[in-house]
Amino acid sequence: MRKSLLALAIAGLFSSTVMAAAGNDATTGVTTDTTTGTTASHLCLPEDFGGKADGKTLNTSAIQQAIDKCAAQGGGEVRLSKGLWLSGPLQLKSNIMLNITADATLKADNREQNFVAAYIGRPTQANEAFILANDAQNVMLTGSGTIDGSGKELWWDEALEVRAAVKSGNTAEFEKRFPNVKLANGMPRPWLIEFNNVEGGMIYGLKLQNSPMWNVVIRNSKEVGVDSVKISAPTDSPNTDGIDIVSSNRVHVENVEIFTGDDNIAIKSGVDQGTAEPSQNILIENSVMHAGHGISIGSETANGIGAVTVRNTTFDATENGIRIKSARDRGNKIGPLEVSNVTMENVSTPILVTFSYAGNSGAAGLGLVEPLERQEVTPTTPYVDGVHINELKATGANIAALLSGLPESIVHNVVLENVYIESKLGIQARYVDGAIINTRIEASEGEPIVRGPDYRMREAR
Repeated sequence: MRKSLLALAIAGLFSSTVMAAAGNDATTGVTTDTTTGTTASHLCLPEDFGGKADGKTLNTSAIQQAIDKCAAQGGGEVRLSKGLWLSGPLQLKSNIMLNITADATLKADNREQNFVAAYIGRPTQANEAFILANDAQNVMLTGSGTIDGSGKELWWDEALEVRAAVKSGNTAEFEKRFPNVKLANGMPRPWLIEFNNVEGGMIYGLKLQNSPMWNVVIRNSKEVGVDSVKISAPTDSPNTDGIDIVSSNRVHVENVEIFTGDDNIAIKSGVDQGTAEPSQNILIENSVMHAGHGISIGSETANGIGAVTVRNTTFDATENGIRIKSARDRGNKIGPLEVSNVTMENVSTPILVTFSYAGNSGAAGLGLVEPLERQEVTPTTPYVDGVHINELKATGANIAALLSGLPESIVHNVVLENVYIESKLGIQARYVDGAIINTRIEASEGEPIVRGPDYRMREAR
């Protein structure tokens, strides 16, 4: 993994017409990158097509025409100046930088009913995200402004009603309205930002809020960075994952801050084998995860998850810290996972690895250390080889760690090294091998380690 995809973008991944916009000259229409001194001669403004940042005008056509104009010229910057820009769904194109400047907000407006629901298990379609880059190269979303998905105004209330009905056992209406959609998906809605089949992409500096559903979706893409982005949604907002990385390669997330109602970051590869590529070579670093479900690998892992690294990251009151979640119907090879230099405060379960995931967001209901019935190994049996957690400190936890494989598929090579966890219950472990080195668990209501069947962890100072 290269040091920084942002640095890669500045160095030349993006064409000379798409730059990080360290300096803007609105008079001449020239964008200058002060790092490299290169310029972009194509500046396209929605105002030239009747756009108005007045909080009343619907600017979908004006913004899209500005994007299309720059694309026709080979690329360039589309700039949104100060004000409130209302818009329907937009499509980014190759070699385009959409620059949302300070004090500018781009806000979703569905008065024309053009948005459509997004589904993780089907090909990308137009208008399934507020901002969609599909089959594109060298695209960038940047600036210090805000993208607002209008989730509360347009989508959350209905989604919460559907969730309540499903939880009460009334699934018939959901299945009628959304055939072939898994209940765990929640009510399908648009995503905020989607990069699909993008090579060379960057999201930098923006504030993202009130997403209809998932905030940032990176799927079937490679060489994508997310840097210095703040994502926020209330803790009770439905299915508002911060960043979802799906079947993508070489993704770098750094300097992000995420408050959300679901996974802060989720790494997936689909629930049906043979339908997508694995997700692999993913680096997450120098970030803060606030309210949410933590950093998750899974649960849709049927096409495999390759190397994932998480380092220099803080977790503040998330439900989980680092989590691998899979199940017998959606597994494949997962790992290695490398975690280093992380701190967690008031995180319910700092470390969770389970092959018995059934839709629970946390460790509750996962059986902990009771024996499981052995089943035949199938192509979708999950298999983990390599989880190395080094220099982790957690206080205020409920369960220190849950390590739970299957009788037919042990979780292999788990190493907890230089770990300190203060919790109510200690490590709960079954069907796992590896080592515990220089690690201290202070469990106030039980043993530091509860050893279930087929526990093979070597313990040493």
